Amino acid sequence: MKLGKNILTIVILIVLIFALYYSGIFAFITASGQTYDQNSVTFQYPDDWQEAKSVAEGSVAAVADPNDPKTSIVIQQVPSEYGDDIQVACSNNNKLLAQYGNYISIQEIKTTVNNNTAIIHRYIINEADGSQKEHVATWMKMDNKMYVLLLSTPVESYEHVRSGYDLVVGTFKIKNNSNNAILDLFN
Repeated sequence: MKLGKNILTIVILIVLIFALYYSGIFAFITASGQTYDQNSVTFQYPDDWQEAKSVAEGSVAAVADPNDPKTSIVIQQVPSEYGDDIQVACSNNNKLLAQYGNYISIQEIKTTVNNNTAIIHRYIINEADGSQKEHVATWMKMDNKMYVLLLSTPVESYEHVRSGYDLVVGTFKIKNNSNNAILDLFN
């Protein structure tokens, strides 16, 4: 009887691991892709994506899916007027979004990414042309600066590009300035 329960437990765990793996949750653990390494940040992004230019305020990096021009990930340093706490900054941003009738909040959770507290806010914007874009904003504070990593994609593409976003977020790091490293030796 006990052996049967153990075998059943093992089978359930194996099925669960495969389900999690194929859902993209472990994408950043088995990270492979191109590496972005500029503007004091580094991260990996999908092999079939490319670097992009962003005109958004505070942009430090952007990558996009060349096969879907409506899909991109922009990394911004959050302006100081949003506050110095990620929860406050995210709330201030949500208030701005809510002023427009085209905003639908889906989910907001507090979590940890690479040992940093993060807030992940998922929402939909109804575009002027009638289409809907899904956005996922991951707010993090690193090296005393706040960053938001923003995925923007058509709603119908979200599941397809989610693993690419997970790869970017899971590998995102601030590059240490060599002067800071020297100062840290004396502190």
